[in-house]
Amino acid sequence: MLSLALLCLVAPLMAHGATKRAKHRTTRTVRHAKAAPVASKIPARAGGATTIVAASTASANTVTPIGGSPTAAGSVTLTGLRSWSAPTSTRVVFDFSGQVSPVAPDSGVTNRLAITLPGEPIARGANVPALLRVMDGAIDSVSVESTPDGGRFVFTFADTTRFRVFMVPSETDKPFRIVVDVVRPGGGAALDARLANLAATKKQQRVRLVAVDAGHGGDDSGAHGPRGLLEKNTNLGVARALVSAMNDIPGIKAALVRDGDYFIPLRERYRAAERMKADLFISIHANSSRRRGSGSGTEVYFLSLRGASDQSTQDLADTENAADLIGGVPARAEDDLVNILYDVKRTSALQSSQLLAETLLNHLGTERRLEQRGVKQAGFAVLKSVEFPSVLVETAFINNPVEAKLLANPDFQRQIGKQLADGVKMYFERAGVGLMTSPAAGGDTEAAR
Repeated sequence: MLSLALLCLVAPLMAHGATKRAKHRTTRTVRHAKAAPVASKIPARAGGATTIVAASTASANTVTPIGGSPTAAGSVTLTGLRSWSAPTSTRVVFDFSGQVSPVAPDSGVTNRLAITLPGEPIARGANVPALLRVMDGAIDSVSVESTPDGGRFVFTFADTTRFRVFMVPSETDKPFRIVVDVVRPGGGAALDARLANLAATKKQQRVRLVAVDAGHGGDDSGAHGPRGLLEKNTNLGVARALVSAMNDIPGIKAALVRDGDYFIPLRERYRAAERMKADLFISIHANSSRRRGSGSGTEVYFLSLRGASDQSTQDLADTENAADLIGGVPARAEDDLVNILYDVKRTSALQSSQLLAETLLNHLGTERRLEQRGVKQAGFAVLKSVEFPSVLVETAFINNPVEAKLLANPDFQRQIGKQLADGVKMYFERAGVGLMTSPAAGGDTEAAR
């Protein structure tokens, strides 16, 4: 067990990917640390068995003890318990009003998992169930139990499978969390088969395949708009509309990378596109300004190898790239991007990405409902594949009440999807890429759900 002094040195380094993932799989306790509240929007993370040190500024108003008896004010409260089911795994997140010190294995293979909070006077928030029934083929249920000196969370899995437990410190708008990821038996094989089928269909039908990525998802909600509007939901609505519109164009086939409310690490998004042998990659997002209600318009990004074009663009890239930190993806040093800086393949992909970005933005301006903010460059992690042209579309400002209302409107989602689809068709024409027009080039109705 690391000492508290060493933890204070290690935790900041982990946030920058300076340490290697611990390989041992032992049970560990996370000790309390009297640290200052975390103010950054990008949280620190743990990798493997390394302890996370954090502090929370959150507080709870309604307190119902786990055991059902009165609890003194000021105790730590379990304020939330949620689950998200993805094709390959299920994630469960516990929210707390303050930092806790759980004892649990970092990872392993089992059909039952217990996380204990010894010596912690834990209370259960009024809206937190004592039993969360998941029943999705990976997790049957999660129970919140009381013990004489604290609390315990017991997972019952649908079958013997692999799991991972980690913690995420509190940040500006998120509480301290315990996160449990459980692998879905057979889920990885099913995803492999779907991606391979898309690649085979592309080859057989001789169509151009476009991978559409709906940004954020699951416990990574993205930016917030008025009346509880979440970016992850508007992104998925626009992405589905775009896929549907492209599948109506002869010679083009489109597929979603994320087709539900779940988290996918940034690199796994473009790797899924690579595995389906996509010709283009389009990531859908919504913008947000730090100033309440301000900001307007649409902008399209492609990758920059030399930093962002301006500070606001860099801030946006930092926010989008922080999705992996929120999702608990272990930090890593920069990938082999530097090694291929002068590679012909990279140069060609960037040139084509710029052409795609310019073409899409031109078509987004046809209705004149949103201001065009231009084509820009930044180091978005999700755009770092060299296998195809990649762009990130910031459709509108979700914190702007007028544009948020548009983003929540299915008719607007279909309209912007149609504009982007027309832009993709025009890109292929401008790039000199022919499109098959035979009936065999129909769309992937499964991917367009």
